[in-house]
Amino acid sequence: MQTTSIYIKASKKTILDKKNVKIEDIAKVEGDNPAVVNEIKKLTILTIKKDIKKNYVVSILEIIRIIQSNVKNIDIQNVGETDFIICYWPNMTKENKAVTLLKVISVCLILFTGGAIAIMTFHTDAAVPDVFKEIYRIFTGVTTENPTILEISYSIGLAVGIIVFFNHFTKVKIMEDPTPIEVEMRLYEKNVEDSIIESLVDEGNEVDVD
Repeated sequence: MQTTSIYIKASKKTILDKKNVKIEDIAKVEGDNPAVVNEIKKLTILTIKKDIKKNYVVSILEIIRIIQSNVKNIDIQNVGETDFIICYWPNMTKENKAVTLLKVISVCLILFTGGAIAIMTFHTDAAVPDVFKEIYRIFTGVTTENPTILEISYSIGLAVGIIVFFNHFTKVKIMEDPTPIEVEMRLYEKNVEDSIIESLVDEGNEVDVD
């Protein structure tokens, strides 16, 4: 009998609010036989018994085992994660937009205040105002306590530099590359997911799929 090739790509982290977890909920499945692919997608890999918010770690080896025990004559190739997290969040609902907006405004105010204080402190430590006065004297021959033109130019240049560096202005991207914040957030999420997997495996909480 001809062997069917199956390719599985599991996401590293999946958030669900259902107790009966099927392969199609956590992974993409492709193959040269649509009927077999559909059968595999409908296989149950985990039945959550406790109605509490909890993380579960599942190995791709367990997924392969349950597929092979239910479907014959298949060649399974894993092209995704070897261990992945299933986050069970019962009664998961969408967050209120007003609450989300309030959180965003709060974070923006905190970041703006902290950034402003950091910049002002740096300028004071580096004696930037004195540098401006000296530069103004050198180029104009006039001594002044308020070299306004330099201060305005510097402020505009600082704002433009920040926008260019973070590659973002409102919803418009200056370049197609991901912004530094997006890169750091991806790295942070990856590190958190790896830590959760390692912690649960070390504690012996890796799920054995029945």
